[in-house]
Amino acid sequence: MTNAITWGVDPDVDEDSDAGTSPRIDPPSFNKPTRPALETLSRDQRELLRSWLAGFADRAGLLRWCHEATIATLGQLPPEWHRDRLMSLSELTTLVVVDAERERWLDQDALLDAERAREWRLAVASSDLIPACQTALRRIRWSAVEYTSDHDDDNPAYVDVADQDEPAMRPGLGETATRQRWVIERGLAGFDSRDEIVESWIPVAIHASFGELDESLASAFWSERPLRAMFVDRDDPAAQFYRESFLALEFLPAFNAAVEQLADRAGEAVSGGEKTDHSPAKYPTR
Repeated sequence: MTNAITWGVDPDVDEDSDAGTSPRIDPPSFNKPTRPALETLSRDQRELLRSWLAGFADRAGLLRWCHEATIATLGQLPPEWHRDRLMSLSELTTLVVVDAERERWLDQDALLDAERAREWRLAVASSDLIPACQTALRRIRWSAVEYTSDHDDDNPAYVDVADQDEPAMRPGLGETATRQRWVIERGLAGFDSRDEIVESWIPVAIHASFGELDESLASAFWSERPLRAMFVDRDDPAAQFYRESFLALEFLPAFNAAVEQLADRAGEAVSGGEKTDHSPAKYPTR
Protein backbone atom coordinates (compact mmCIF):
# COMPACT_ATOMS: atom_id res chain seq x y z
CA MET A 1 0.00 0.00 0.00
CA THR A 2 1.26 3.47 -0.78
CA ASN A 3 2.84 5.29 2.17
CA ALA A 4 0.21 7.42 3.86
CA ILE A 5 2.51 10.43 3.88
CA THR A 6 2.19 10.72 0.11
CA TRP A 7 -1.57 11.19 0.46
CA GLY A 8 -1.31 14.38 2.44
CA VAL A 9 0.43 15.30 5.67
CA ASP A 10 2.64 13.11 7.81
CA PRO A 11 0.30 11.44 10.34
CA ASP A 12 3.09 11.33 12.90
CA VAL A 13 3.28 15.12 12.91
CA ASP A 14 -0.39 15.48 13.81
CA GLU A 15 -0.96 12.50 16.06
CA ASP A 16 -1.20 14.57 19.27
CA SER A 17 -3.50 17.25 17.89
CA ASP A 18 -6.60 15.69 19.47
CA ALA A 19 -6.61 17.83 22.62
CA GLY A 20 -5.11 15.17 24.35
CA THR A 21 -1.95 14.09 23.73
CA SER A 22 -2.26 10.44 24.22
CA PRO A 23 0.44 8.55 22.35
CA ARG A 24 -0.47 6.14 19.61
CA ILE A 25 -1.05 2.65 20.97
CA ASP A 26 0.33 -0.44 19.29
CA PRO A 27 -2.01 -3.34 18.51
CA PRO A 28 -0.97 -6.90 19.38
CA SER A 29 1.47 -8.45 16.96
CA PHE A 30 1.96 -12.08 16.01
CA ASN A 31 5.10 -13.62 14.61
CA LYS A 32 3.10 -16.27 12.78
CA PRO A 33 -0.46 -15.08 12.14
CA THR A 34 -2.66 -17.94 11.01
CA ARG A 35 -4.39 -15.82 8.36
CA PRO A 36 -1.74 -13.32 7.25
CA ALA A 37 -3.92 -11.92 4.48
CA LEU A 38 -6.31 -10.57 7.12
CA GLU A 39 -3.39 -9.22 9.11
CA THR A 40 -2.10 -7.44 6.00
CA LEU A 41 -5.50 -5.98 5.19
CA SER A 42 -6.02 -4.82 8.77
CA ARG A 43 -2.58 -3.18 8.80
CA ASP A 44 -3.37 -1.25 5.63
CA GLN A 45 -6.74 -0.19 6.99
CA ARG A 46 -5.18 1.18 10.17
CA GLU A 47 -2.75 3.16 8.05
CA LEU A 48 -5.66 4.47 6.01
CA LEU A 49 -7.46 5.62 9.16
CA ARG A 50 -4.35 7.31 10.57
CA SER A 51 -3.86 9.33 7.40
CA TRP A 52 -7.53 10.35 7.36
CA LEU A 53 -7.34 11.58 10.93
CA ALA A 54 -4.11 13.47 10.23
CA GLY A 55 -5.73 15.37 7.35
CA PHE A 56 -4.39 16.30 3.94
CA ALA A 57 -2.07 18.89 2.50
CA ASP A 58 -4.34 19.66 -0.45
CA ARG A 59 -7.26 18.39 -2.51
CA ALA A 60 -5.03 16.29 -4.77
CA GLY A 61 -3.77 14.48 -1.67
CA LEU A 62 -7.34 13.72 -0.67
CA LEU A 63 -8.05 12.41 -4.18
CA ARG A 64 -5.09 10.03 -3.92
CA TRP A 65 -6.28 8.94 -0.49
CA CYS A 66 -9.78 8.24 -1.83
CA HIS A 67 -8.28 5.85 -4.34
CA GLU A 68 -6.24 4.11 -1.63
CA ALA A 69 -9.42 3.88 0.45
CA THR A 70 -11.05 2.06 -2.45
CA ILE A 71 -8.25 -0.51 -2.32
CA ALA A 72 -8.06 -0.89 1.48
CA THR A 73 -11.84 -1.25 1.83
CA LEU A 74 -12.07 -3.53 -1.23
CA GLY A 75 -14.54 -1.13 -2.83
CA GLN A 76 -16.94 -1.06 0.13
CA LEU A 77 -17.22 2.73 0.29
CA PRO A 78 -19.82 3.79 -2.28
CA PRO A 79 -18.57 6.02 -5.12
CA GLU A 80 -20.77 8.89 -3.99
CA TRP A 81 -18.94 8.93 -0.65
CA HIS A 82 -15.70 9.92 -2.36
CA ARG A 83 -17.52 12.37 -4.61
CA ASP A 84 -19.13 14.13 -1.69
CA ARG A 85 -15.83 14.52 0.16
CA LEU A 86 -14.03 15.89 -2.89
CA MET A 87 -16.76 18.13 -4.25
CA SER A 88 -17.97 19.79 -1.04
CA LEU A 89 -15.99 22.95 -0.35
CA SER A 90 -17.10 23.04 3.28
CA GLU A 91 -15.96 19.46 3.85
CA LEU A 92 -12.64 20.19 2.18
CA THR A 93 -11.93 22.74 4.89
CA THR A 94 -12.23 20.01 7.51
CA LEU A 95 -10.03 17.57 5.59
CA VAL A 96 -7.28 19.86 4.32
CA VAL A 97 -5.17 21.01 7.26
CA VAL A 98 -2.83 23.47 5.54
CA ASP A 99 -4.22 26.93 6.27
CA ALA A 100 -3.34 28.45 2.91
CA GLU A 101 -5.23 25.66 1.15
CA ARG A 102 -8.22 25.73 3.51
CA GLU A 103 -8.70 29.43 2.90
CA ARG A 104 -9.16 28.77 -0.81
CA TRP A 105 -12.56 27.21 -0.09
CA LEU A 106 -14.11 29.37 2.66
CA ASP A 107 -13.51 32.71 4.32
CA GLN A 108 -11.23 32.44 7.30
CA ASP A 109 -14.02 33.46 9.68
CA ALA A 110 -16.12 30.49 8.55
CA LEU A 111 -13.42 27.85 9.05
CA LEU A 112 -13.59 25.34 11.87
CA ASP A 113 -10.62 25.42 14.18
CA ALA A 114 -8.16 22.54 13.99
CA GLU A 115 -9.58 20.68 16.99
CA ARG A 116 -13.17 20.75 15.75
CA ALA A 117 -12.08 19.76 12.24
CA ARG A 118 -10.29 16.73 13.67
CA GLU A 119 -13.40 15.84 15.71
CA TRP A 120 -15.38 15.85 12.46
CA ARG A 121 -12.82 13.53 10.87
CA LEU A 122 -13.10 11.23 13.92
CA ALA A 123 -16.87 11.17 13.54
CA VAL A 124 -16.68 10.26 9.85
CA ALA A 125 -14.08 7.59 10.55
CA SER A 126 -16.40 6.05 13.15
CA SER A 127 -19.57 6.19 11.10
CA ASP A 128 -18.28 5.48 7.58
CA LEU A 129 -14.68 4.30 7.34
CA ILE A 130 -14.54 1.67 10.07
CA PRO A 131 -17.79 -0.04 8.94
CA ALA A 132 -16.44 -0.18 5.37
CA CYS A 133 -13.18 -1.68 6.64
CA GLN A 134 -15.14 -4.25 8.66
CA THR A 135 -17.25 -5.23 5.64
CA ALA A 136 -14.10 -5.66 3.56
CA LEU A 137 -12.51 -7.93 6.16
CA ARG A 138 -15.69 -10.00 6.42
CA ARG A 139 -15.70 -10.37 2.67
CA ILE A 140 -12.42 -12.28 2.55
CA ARG A 141 -12.24 -13.73 6.06
CA TRP A 142 -12.97 -17.34 5.14
CA SER A 143 -11.22 -17.34 1.76
CA ALA A 144 -8.01 -16.14 3.44
CA VAL A 145 -5.58 -19.05 3.59
CA GLU A 146 -4.84 -20.45 7.03
CA TYR A 147 -1.19 -21.28 7.73
CA THR A 148 -0.61 -23.71 10.58
CA SER A 149 2.12 -26.15 11.51
CA ASP A 150 2.94 -28.39 14.45
CA HIS A 151 6.23 -29.05 16.19
CA ASP A 152 6.86 -32.16 14.08
CA ASP A 153 6.58 -30.33 10.79
CA ASP A 154 9.95 -30.31 8.99
CA ASN A 155 8.86 -27.45 6.78
CA PRO A 156 6.52 -25.24 8.82
CA ALA A 157 4.50 -22.64 6.98
CA TYR A 158 5.48 -19.11 7.93
CA VAL A 159 4.48 -15.83 6.35
CA ASP A 160 6.24 -12.62 7.33
CA VAL A 161 3.51 -9.99 7.24
CA ALA A 162 6.13 -7.23 7.06
CA ASP A 163 7.14 -8.55 3.64
CA GLN A 164 3.60 -8.56 2.26
CA ASP A 165 3.02 -5.48 0.13
CA GLU A 166 -0.01 -6.60 -1.89
CA PRO A 167 -3.49 -5.59 -0.70
CA ALA A 168 -4.81 -8.53 1.36
CA MET A 169 -1.96 -10.58 -0.16
CA ARG A 170 -3.75 -10.56 -3.52
CA PRO A 171 -1.36 -9.73 -6.37
CA GLY A 172 -4.25 -9.12 -8.75
CA LEU A 173 -5.48 -6.31 -6.52
CA GLY A 174 -1.96 -4.89 -6.26
CA GLU A 175 -1.51 -4.92 -10.02
CA THR A 176 -4.84 -3.19 -10.56
CA ALA A 177 -4.09 -0.62 -7.86
CA THR A 178 -0.77 0.21 -9.53
CA ARG A 179 -2.44 0.81 -12.89
CA GLN A 180 -5.12 2.94 -11.28
CA ARG A 181 -2.53 5.04 -9.40
CA TRP A 182 -0.71 5.68 -12.67
CA VAL A 183 -3.92 6.84 -14.34
CA ILE A 184 -4.67 9.23 -11.48
CA GLU A 185 -1.14 10.65 -11.33
CA ARG A 186 -0.98 11.18 -15.10
CA GLY A 187 -4.39 12.80 -15.07
CA LEU A 188 -3.38 15.19 -12.30
CA ALA A 189 -0.19 16.15 -14.14
CA GLY A 190 -1.86 16.81 -17.49
CA PHE A 191 -0.53 15.92 -20.92
CA ASP A 192 1.65 17.35 -23.65
CA SER A 193 -0.72 16.34 -26.43
CA ARG A 194 -4.10 14.73 -27.01
CA ASP A 195 -2.26 11.80 -28.61
CA GLU A 196 -1.02 10.78 -25.15
CA ILE A 197 -4.60 10.72 -23.91
CA VAL A 198 -5.97 8.62 -26.76
CA GLU A 199 -2.98 6.31 -27.27
CA SER A 200 -2.03 5.55 -23.67
CA TRP A 201 -4.00 7.16 -20.87
CA ILE A 202 -7.56 6.12 -21.74
CA PRO A 203 -6.59 2.56 -22.81
CA VAL A 204 -4.71 1.99 -19.54
CA ALA A 205 -7.67 3.44 -17.61
CA ILE A 206 -9.99 1.00 -19.38
CA HIS A 207 -7.72 -1.87 -18.38
CA ALA A 208 -7.41 -0.55 -14.82
CA SER A 209 -11.20 -0.37 -14.50
CA PHE A 210 -11.83 -3.75 -16.16
CA GLY A 211 -13.89 -1.94 -18.77
CA GLU A 212 -16.08 -0.06 -16.25
CA LEU A 213 -14.98 3.34 -17.60
CA ASP A 214 -17.53 5.37 -19.58
CA GLU A 215 -17.25 4.33 -23.22
CA SER A 216 -17.62 7.91 -24.46
CA LEU A 217 -14.56 9.33 -22.67
CA ALA A 218 -12.09 8.84 -25.51
CA SER A 219 -14.34 10.56 -28.03
CA ALA A 220 -15.04 13.38 -25.55
CA PHE A 221 -11.36 14.21 -25.35
CA TRP A 222 -11.22 14.27 -29.11
CA SER A 223 -14.37 16.28 -29.78
CA GLU A 224 -14.76 18.59 -26.78
CA ARG A 225 -12.14 21.29 -27.00
CA PRO A 226 -12.78 22.88 -23.56
CA LEU A 227 -12.33 19.48 -21.89
CA ARG A 228 -9.15 18.80 -23.82
CA ALA A 229 -7.77 22.23 -22.98
CA MET A 230 -8.00 21.53 -19.26
CA PHE A 231 -5.77 18.49 -19.65
CA VAL A 232 -3.43 19.57 -22.46
CA ASP A 233 -3.15 23.33 -22.84
CA ARG A 234 -3.53 24.65 -19.30
CA ASP A 235 -1.87 24.10 -15.93
CA ASP A 236 -3.28 26.98 -13.89
CA PRO A 237 -5.13 26.46 -10.56
CA ALA A 238 -8.52 26.37 -12.30
CA ALA A 239 -7.33 23.61 -14.64
CA GLN A 240 -5.84 21.68 -11.73
CA PHE A 241 -9.15 21.91 -9.85
CA TYR A 242 -11.00 20.75 -12.96
CA ARG A 243 -8.70 17.74 -13.46
CA GLU A 244 -9.13 16.71 -9.81
CA SER A 245 -12.91 16.98 -10.18
CA PHE A 246 -12.94 15.07 -13.46
CA LEU A 247 -10.95 12.22 -11.96
CA ALA A 248 -13.22 12.15 -8.92
CA LEU A 249 -16.42 12.03 -10.96
CA GLU A 250 -15.42 9.95 -13.99
CA PHE A 251 -12.61 7.64 -12.86
CA LEU A 252 -12.97 6.87 -9.15
CA PRO A 253 -16.45 5.29 -9.52
CA ALA A 254 -15.21 2.99 -12.30
CA PHE A 255 -12.11 2.06 -10.32
CA ASN A 256 -14.24 1.40 -7.24
CA ALA A 257 -16.54 -0.92 -9.19
CA ALA A 258 -13.56 -2.82 -10.56
CA VAL A 259 -11.96 -3.31 -7.15
CA GLU A 260 -15.24 -4.40 -5.58
CA GLN A 261 -15.69 -7.14 -8.18
CA LEU A 262 -12.02 -8.15 -8.23
CA ALA A 263 -11.89 -8.60 -4.45
CA ASP A 264 -14.05 -11.74 -4.82
CA ARG A 265 -11.92 -13.17 -7.59
CA ALA A 266 -8.27 -12.35 -6.88
CA GLY A 267 -6.16 -15.25 -5.63
CA GLU A 268 -3.89 -15.11 -2.60
CA ALA A 269 -0.10 -15.48 -2.84
CA VAL A 270 2.86 -14.88 -0.55
CA SER A 271 5.43 -12.17 -1.32
CA GLY A 272 8.92 -13.40 -0.54
CA GLY A 273 9.83 -16.86 0.68
CA GLU A 274 7.06 -19.30 -0.16
CA LYS A 275 5.56 -18.75 -3.61
CA THR A 276 2.78 -21.32 -3.65
CA ASP A 277 -0.55 -20.07 -4.94
CA HIS A 278 -3.11 -20.59 -2.20
CA SER A 279 -6.10 -19.39 -4.14
CA PRO A 280 -9.42 -20.85 -3.01
CA ALA A 281 -10.71 -23.54 -5.33
CA LYS A 282 -13.93 -21.63 -5.94
CA TYR A 283 -14.62 -17.92 -5.61
CA PRO A 284 -17.96 -16.41 -4.75
CA THR A 285 -19.71 -14.54 -7.52
CA ARG A 286 -21.91 -11.49 -7.26
